[in-house]
Amino acid sequence: MKISSDYQNQKEWNEFLFKNSYPTNFLQSWDWGEFNQKILGNQIKRIVLFDDNELKMACLFIARQLPFNKSFWYCPRGFVLHKNYTDKMTHGYQAIMKVIRKDFRDKIFLRVVPQDESQEQLFDFLKKLDFKKPTILLASCEPNQTILLDLNRSEEELLLKMHPKTRYNINLATKKGIKIRVMTKQTQKNDFDVLYQLSQETAKRNNINIYSKKYYMDLINYFAQNETAMRIKLYIAEYQNKPLSAVIMVYFGSTATYLHGASSSEYRQLMPNHLIQWQAITDAKKMGMTIYDFWGISDTNPKWSGITQFKKSFGGSSFTFLGAWDYILDKKWYTIFRILKIFKKIIKN
Repeated sequence: MKISSDYQNQKEWNEFLFKNSYPTNFLQSWDWGEFNQKILGNQIKRIVLFDDNELKMACLFIARQLPFNKSFWYCPRGFVLHKNYTDKMTHGYQAIMKVIRKDFRDKIFLRVVPQDESQEQLFDFLKKLDFKKPTILLASCEPNQTILLDLNRSEEELLLKMHPKTRYNINLATKKGIKIRVMTKQTQKNDFDVLYQLSQETAKRNNINIYSKKYYMDLINYFAQNETAMRIKLYIAEYQNKPLSAVIMVYFGSTATYLHGASSSEYRQLMPNHLIQWQAITDAKKMGMTIYDFWGISDTNPKWSGITQFKKSFGGSSFTFLGAWDYILDKKWYTIFRILKIFKKIIKN
């Protein structure tokens, strides 16, 4: 067994994820690490584990900033294990945690969000390694639930699997003249403005936070201008040349991911959001993708009920991840942030 924190084989890393993560995990991709480091200015670390000269585990860690000049390590949808290495998972995790305890002490804690579905074995094992369920920054993780749509079906089968009202809305949007287009170099400048304006409108309507316009521009530009395994498209739905909704799609391995969406409050009765999804789904299928990941739902949060119902209506299957786990590296500062959270909640109430 050999561990390396100076691994440089980008092709082997991404191919390992293609074969051993489901849905294919762009958050652990080499490309996502490069984007975070080169464009967002985030510190990253990569750790790999080899056993019998074969890559068995891969972990991308991204530093996230906190107040008071503090930070933590984040491993989104990681660690990634070889699909035939689960019987040695205990040894692999323990070996990597030994490196983390030694080399990661400059941060307050390590947060992992395992790619696995809810598994009692891994749940108990993480607790034995002194991982704990988070008590701070609970909103800073990707959602634990998603909807996965099997694109191996024909378009006719996909339509039949949908809720009847969803099929009706797709046909309605088409008949009413909703047009879907993809951002090009010629439309790029205007489309960034459209995306951000629609995102602001969505945030105000739903009382949610959004990324900055610069973040969206950096994200799309980086993956449009560089030859990466991870690709991105921006879709825009229009009615009589008026933008009504926008969708950012990510493609990595065999999975297409609906990463961001935004929409106008105008002409909602024309159902542009249904048609833009259907266009993204059929395009992903033509590109050879086998899974369409709707990215985030919640069966328990009332604020998510609308978007959850919308995504479920396309006929996919629910998939639940194990959720976030924290390994505390600095107990004093972790406790300070937990107390600050309590004070903030008291003041807010």
